[in-house]
Amino acid sequence: MPTANHTNTTSQHRHTTSSRLAPRISALAIACSAVLALPALAQQAGNTDQPPANQAQSAKPKAKDSTTTLDKVEVVGIRRSIATSVETKNESASIVEAVSSEDIGKLPDISIADAISRLPGLTMQRVDGHGQVIHIRGMSEQFAGTLLNGREQVSTGDSRGVEFDQYPAELINSVTVYKTPDASLVGQGLSGTVNMQTVRPLDVQGRKIVVSGQGERNSFGNITPGGHDSGYRMSASYIDQFANNTIGVAIGVARLNAPFQEKHYKSWWWANTTLWGAPQGAKPDNAIALQGAEAWVKSRDSNRDGVMAVLEFKPNDSWHSVLDAYHSKFSQSEWMRGAMWTNDPWWNNGAVTYTSANTTNYNGTPVVTSGTLSGIQPVIRNDNNLRDDSLSAFGWNNEFKTGAFTFAADLSYSRAIRDQSTLETYAGMLGGLNVDFNIPLTPGYAHYGLPDLSSPTTVYLRDAQGWGHDGRMEDSRQVDTLKAFRLSMNQALDNNFISSYDIGYNYSRRSKNKQASVYFADLPGRTPVLVDPSLLQSPTDLGFAGMGKVLTYDPRALLSRYYHVYLSETNDDLQKDYGILEDIGTFYAKANIDTTLGSNVQLRGNIGFQYIHTNQKSNGVGITPTGPADVNGVGASYNDVLPSLNLVFDFNNGWNLRFGAAKEQMRPRINDMGAYANVGVNVGNGVAQWSGSGGNPRLEPFRANSVDLSVEKYFGPASYVALAAFYKDLQSYVYTSTIPWDFTGYEFDTPVPPQSNIGTFSTPANGKGGYMRGAEFSLALEGALLHRVLNGFGMLANVSYTESSIDPDGPGGSSTDTIPGLSKIVANATVYYERNGFSARLSERFRDPYRGEYSYIFGQRSYRYTRNERTLDMQIGYDFADASRLRGLSLLFQINNLNNEPFRTTVSDSNGLGLFFPEEYTEYGRQYLIGARYSF
Repeated sequence: MPTANHTNTTSQHRHTTSSRLAPRISALAIACSAVLALPALAQQAGNTDQPPANQAQSAKPKAKDSTTTLDKVEVVGIRRSIATSVETKNESASIVEAVSSEDIGKLPDISIADAISRLPGLTMQRVDGHGQVIHIRGMSEQFAGTLLNGREQVSTGDSRGVEFDQYPAELINSVTVYKTPDASLVGQGLSGTVNMQTVRPLDVQGRKIVVSGQGERNSFGNITPGGHDSGYRMSASYIDQFANNTIGVAIGVARLNAPFQEKHYKSWWWANTTLWGAPQGAKPDNAIALQGAEAWVKSRDSNRDGVMAVLEFKPNDSWHSVLDAYHSKFSQSEWMRGAMWTNDPWWNNGAVTYTSANTTNYNGTPVVTSGTLSGIQPVIRNDNNLRDDSLSAFGWNNEFKTGAFTFAADLSYSRAIRDQSTLETYAGMLGGLNVDFNIPLTPGYAHYGLPDLSSPTTVYLRDAQGWGHDGRMEDSRQVDTLKAFRLSMNQALDNNFISSYDIGYNYSRRSKNKQASVYFADLPGRTPVLVDPSLLQSPTDLGFAGMGKVLTYDPRALLSRYYHVYLSETNDDLQKDYGILEDIGTFYAKANIDTTLGSNVQLRGNIGFQYIHTNQKSNGVGITPTGPADVNGVGASYNDVLPSLNLVFDFNNGWNLRFGAAKEQMRPRINDMGAYANVGVNVGNGVAQWSGSGGNPRLEPFRANSVDLSVEKYFGPASYVALAAFYKDLQSYVYTSTIPWDFTGYEFDTPVPPQSNIGTFSTPANGKGGYMRGAEFSLALEGALLHRVLNGFGMLANVSYTESSIDPDGPGGSSTDTIPGLSKIVANATVYYERNGFSARLSERFRDPYRGEYSYIFGQRSYRYTRNERTLDMQIGYDFADASRLRGLSLLFQINNLNNEPFRTTVSDSNGLGLFFPEEYTEYGRQYLIGARYSF
């Protein structure tokens, strides 16, 4: 396809996207708009085995419990999950979305990210083929807060965004996403706050023992030695109560052994180098050509062991104590085998050229799409990446009630450790190659007619691309620790307007430290050498990209035999070491509203504020004119006052009107706050001035004012329709800017001293923001409300539209860039059937193109224009009836990524013509799971 699918680029792109999406959105809108007449339809269908839709609203609630209670029907499975989630949404004082387990240890999806990404206004970013991070209301994971049992969590990633694959879905009982702030909720985000909750054993009736197991297989099969195409998942949970239901115990364990396979192709960059005085042989002077490419396969084995434990003690109505703990260990071994090269006219003194070139007209510009490249020297990569993560979270909460007062004390500790080692080695043939090629201008794999690159007699260990070393290894360790305590008090009031109030104080100390070491591996004398055939493995096939087979071996097995490994760190490598310390004190106060307006309207909600004092410090490495130097204790201290208001107008007939207004903040990316710097003195016209670039230890938060409005209609235990709108005025956004900086303490080596210690510094800095605004429509519908024939059927659907005026490059930056994570349209739909023990569901997730943030070479981060995605998942299950001898047994078959949706990105041309070309095309295969679950 042409330039399409880069957000906010050309009118042609916008037309292409909207026209492609229109039929599905229209169908969804037509189906959903019919819901406006559902209350009447529900009454007509009242003879089904479902209760009448409005039964729950027939009785007037008590004045002090104005929340409308939905029909209390004993349901299980999918409908139980939906009904509990709908009840959570209905009863909350804030605007929330929720996911609840179908039963103990059984969330609706196999991962937490998959489950919550189906909620209105939420979506996930696929990282290596699976959901890892969540985007809320068009903002990346860096803008969201994540809590476990109401406590802020650390991250195994390089900033604040929590990676949800660290938390087994089998050990999480429910997830609530707060879209509007609550003054008593500490650790909130700017886009929203995700609160994961484990089970409370005293809320469960009787003893529960659940065991489950699933086998897993990837449709690609085994694509390279070292990895596997099959794995398994196992879990067990035990819940019990003792001492006359005053002591509760819950223990859960989960083990994951998951395969991962990837087929990847990427075009490097596109340009007409003739315009820069560098023609390329047979390439027409007016044509754009691809300047490099890569293809590889990856195979990865991931293992995760998680354990959750809860001890609950409630000896009387006055004292309630809960001690909970979570710990997981995650290990991963990844094998990557592939080939890549550059063919720009400057590489190897112009050794590469086009001996024939055929062009295709692309938006009025000729582009080379086939022909022959002469002189390329592909480098064959054999990489092995190892990762070990450890995540722990402990909390102890005590509540004491006396009369109208409730006092609470909470202690918590969270720690994440990541040890990572990446190793890459290089091989290739001697001399240049002549290669026929065919490159598509639509997303897909290219074709290159490479010779056999797997021959042990013609492929040598060597630096085929002239990178200056024969291999590279980077070892890093990151530790993120958070300690917190909290004191709070609630007093119930005998008042017709304010039912109670809360006050509290939370103190937290967070430290995040990273250290990295970079090593080069060289062959003796940098002389190419053949690999001992006894060390070779079966060749890896890159036939999907027309590249044939490549030489394959275990790179770590070759290190000690062939290479000299030595520490070699550039200034950029030295600046990867940093440490951040944050001390945050939060005082909050909140009044809870519960009153009656007239004879039919109940008003509930809250009004309050948070006062946050922040003290931050950072350590790092500064590269100065006289060499590297430690930079310690640089930081800032500041205060924020964050008022919030949440109101719910309950009209006692299933209709709710919600309003929220608040001032919000989200602390900046941790790795932007490092005290690393590259500093120098520029001399011009006899005047010396300091300048530099690096992190900003004085960086302050993103800040915004927000307004939310939601209209909701509830008409059954698992049915509702809602329309919401939001507006966020970001008064502060973080851009890379050049700002004044105090260089006191740095040494200089110029003959002319700087005329002042104040110079210029390019760094992330707080600047002018803009708006984020959007609308969300959501629907949960039980088929029996329409007609008895549809009993057992149901659907969930939502669609959201979000737009922003923020240019992430700052004022005067690129007009085509959008903030990371923003897809204008996000939609989800699930159709399910559940009756007589049988259940089935089909789910589709869609998101518009967006600017994603991804890991890049050498651990750096990069932004890439990601094309739209539409993924399908399917589940089929059967629960044996209570009268059966197999009572308690459930069977499950599931396919994730049923349509094998590829990951696709685009890249702009390097001549600034406004053209966008296919960049990455990666497939991950389908994921098949089959298993059983038994509940005692």
